[in-house]
Amino acid sequence: PPWMEMASQGSAFEDMHPMIQLHNEIVGFCNLMEPRPEELEKRQELVERFTKLVKKTFGDDADVEVFGSQVTGLCLPTSDIDIAIQIPSDETDGDNAAAADATDEDILKSMKAKESPLVRLGSVLQTEWKDELSYLEVIENTRVPLVKFIMASSNIPVDVCFNQDTGPSAAKLVKQYMEIMPPLRPLTFVLKYFLAARALNQPYSGGVGSFMLQMMILSFLQHREREAIHYRNPCQQNLGAMLIDFLVLYSTDFNYITTGFTVRFDGMYFPKGASDRKEFFWQESRAFSLAIENPLEPTADVGKPSFRMQTVQRAFEVAYKLLLHRMYEPKENSPSLLACLLPTTDEMVERRTMNNTNEAANVIVINY
Repeated sequence: PPWMEMASQGSAFEDMHPMIQLHNEIVGFCNLMEPRPEELEKRQELVERFTKLVKKTFGDDADVEVFGSQVTGLCLPTSDIDIAIQIPSDETDGDNAAAADATDEDILKSMKAKESPLVRLGSVLQTEWKDELSYLEVIENTRVPLVKFIMASSNIPVDVCFNQDTGPSAAKLVKQYMEIMPPLRPLTFVLKYFLAARALNQPYSGGVGSFMLQMMILSFLQHREREAIHYRNPCQQNLGAMLIDFLVLYSTDFNYITTGFTVRFDGMYFPKGASDRKEFFWQESRAFSLAIENPLEPTADVGKPSFRMQTVQRAFEVAYKLLLHRMYEPKENSPSLLACLLPTTDEMVERRTMNNTNEAANVIVINY
């Protein structure tokens, strides 16, 4: 796999402890897949173009806010750009007398103003950017209605929602947690790609979205640190060990039916059926759902849309067993451990070819 070259710096893995090798592979994967400056510049140019289109469509009072992985720096090359458009509430169009004197053009404008912002934006994109889009969809029947589109030239996907202020606030919160807990970033990179490769990364299709995944990783790190303090045994800062422990927790140890968690108060678990929690976090028709308190809105369940958690749990279980087998059985086809979880793509090979030779100097190698 392409990340092996960046993780090894030309040295062999035969004499390296499997856990150290896995750590170095994770670091190599992150160095390989993190966005390059020119990619970030291209994304920023798209945001600026889209902002002008929004202003033209909804007026200068419309605010365009970027959030999610684009802001936190946790985006993969294929990650979408999350955008929230804040527009003023609809105002009345005037009295009947004014309407009677209105021209056909005024009536047309009034009808457009009454359209759903989602439908209106979708229509504008279809008209203005018709030849530039490879995909366009308006999704209204979901918890957070979206306009999704993909630019044909750059293959950059964009998700747009309206009047949602939690997204930008969540991005700021994740950045704060990343400063406190550095392992959050590399684990997010690996697990995001793991879920995306299995089509389990989209909340509207029942998968685990970026924010939910970050809350799962953060809760895991909080309890791991607390356990280390309790037993007076410093946490081993090995990303390989952390990845395996994460897979064990959410595939075997965690009780999805009875337990939820919050990352507030340095992280804690709670019973989903408790009198003050049941109304918000217990889903009778989906008892296996993962209940996660939104730290910005304590009565909101981040995991509620993810109705395929049993599939996600099984994917983690298979990944854990595969990884253990690769670590302690002879390496037959590939020296890589991470390759059993992350399939190699043409994009990875291309990125490895384009990366300059100085990137290897950034690899963190652990020696005991």
